[in-house]
Amino acid sequence: MDMTVNRLPAPTWNWLRVNEVNLRNVPVPAEGQIETETPDTISYSYYNKKENFSPADISGAVGADLDVLLEESDGGFHSWEIASGVKESAPVRLHFCYEAEKPVQNRIAIHACEDSEITVIMDFCGEDAAGSEQTAPQNISDFAVVQTKICAERGAKVHLVQIQKLPESFTFLNDTGTSCGEGAQIETIQIVLGGGKTYMGMRTDLGTKASTLESKIGYLLDKKESLDMNYLAYHTGAKTTSRMDVSGVLRGESRKLFRGTIDFRNGSVGAKGDEKEDVLLFSEGVVNRTIPLILCEEEDVEGNHGATIGRLDEALLFYLASRGIEEEEIYEMMARARIDAICNEIPDEKTRELVQGYLV
Repeated sequence: MDMTVNRLPAPTWNWLRVNEVNLRNVPVPAEGQIETETPDTISYSYYNKKENFSPADISGAVGADLDVLLEESDGGFHSWEIASGVKESAPVRLHFCYEAEKPVQNRIAIHACEDSEITVIMDFCGEDAAGSEQTAPQNISDFAVVQTKICAERGAKVHLVQIQKLPESFTFLNDTGTSCGEGAQIETIQIVLGGGKTYMGMRTDLGTKASTLESKIGYLLDKKESLDMNYLAYHTGAKTTSRMDVSGVLRGESRKLFRGTIDFRNGSVGAKGDEKEDVLLFSEGVVNRTIPLILCEEEDVEGNHGATIGRLDEALLFYLASRGIEEEEIYEMMARARIDAICNEIPDEKTRELVQGYLV
């Protein structure tokens, strides 16, 4: 099927070609396998897509066409739930290993009951088909989809960590939707270290008083890799808070587009939203596009956005070179420093080591 994904909530000029992405001839994926580790305090269940399952009603940011695609696929939700008052420090671990020329999808649901705390860690890796060349969007074969729905009830706290290291041949769609109860906290860390074409989106509905979102995104792109992102924080509850921090490196002929929207709706009195991006450009052939967007229907709110985009400081390069460090090594060191800063925020040592292993 043909799909439109990552549509900007308030379109800008069409000639800029940033309002949305059109994908052609997307295959209907089968349900993929997941390797899982689940602590005893957390329950697992599987829901068929035809059953009345509330996480399916939580909207993501990649778009409605993705939901249509997933409804065409055989499969339901893999669901993890933590009971009220339970705070589990050991994470749920989900490992996705994709094979070339086998399009797959997985739908994940996380339900954190009142005053609970849960950590879910996902890592995505894959393997190239022997001798295959990079796949274009018009002829997708190495293709995977993950859709994650999070329901955090009153006072609950959810940590979501996603690590992506896919081959250049892969097209990957990663969609997240969250719903927050009063005083609930959503904290996400997403790190992209590979993948030919990646489309990521997250929508967070901050619809009740004092709910919060803390989102950190890191990326390291090289060659002809591309990353297209669409992040939306919808504030409808009073004194809600959102923060998006994005930091990345572009090398080779890589391309990146970040859409970050903070939407203050009526009723979001005292809400605060911040978004910030820091992009380091290593090559002349890279393309960076950043769209910070703040929409407002409420008067008593605070919204901030900013972006720092540029190359390594010449004075810093000269200083490090004068200490005997080769230029190529300097660039590698600076690139790793960006990812390390986000990696250190991951609340799990095993996952931090995984990221460091990917960077070797």
